[in-house]
Amino acid sequence: MIEKVLTGLKISSLNEMQRVAIAAAESRDTIILSPTGSGKTIAFLIPLLKQLEDSKQGVQSLVLAPSRELALQIEQVFKAMLSGFKVNSFYGDHPVRTEKNNLTQAPDVLIGTPGRVAYHIRHENFNLNTIHTLVLDEFDKALEFGFEEDMSFIISRLNKVDRRILTSATKMDAIPLFTGLVNPQEVNFL
Repeated sequence: MIEKVLTGLKISSLNEMQRVAIAAAESRDTIILSPTGSGKTIAFLIPLLKQLEDSKQGVQSLVLAPSRELALQIEQVFKAMLSGFKVNSFYGDHPVRTEKNNLTQAPDVLIGTPGRVAYHIRHENFNLNTIHTLVLDEFDKALEFGFEEDMSFIISRLNKVDRRILTSATKMDAIPLFTGLVNPQEVNFL
């Protein structure tokens, strides 16, 4: 599966951080601390992809990103992986009606900004009980942009999540406390 993904991404091999992060994220909750541009997106998308089930209906994995640009970038990388799983991104300035229509045939992976995802949860536009993986990408930026309340709300509603991956480009001591991660594996390349 990884070879197919790498072919789709047009890269020949994973870097050291990606190999370590993927191995860690396959077995437990993980915090990936690595500089911007180091390949964190691939490092969390591969373990996420391995958890997806063809036969399962509904959103299986939720990725929260602090900006529209990052949400779209993650969506593009996921599509380039040629997995065959459906993915959609939701964010401000994107028509809510389009997003609601996309949720009638829910994607396997939903990527969105905390504010927009919280909106859809408050309006019960998709089933949260099918979500088993949560990724908080660029967690430090999400807090910087004022998404703490929306992220707390979202996390509090995800009762079936059994895998959490958090990424940051800066070291933050409060990360495990905020997310409620218990004994996460930390992959630190800062």
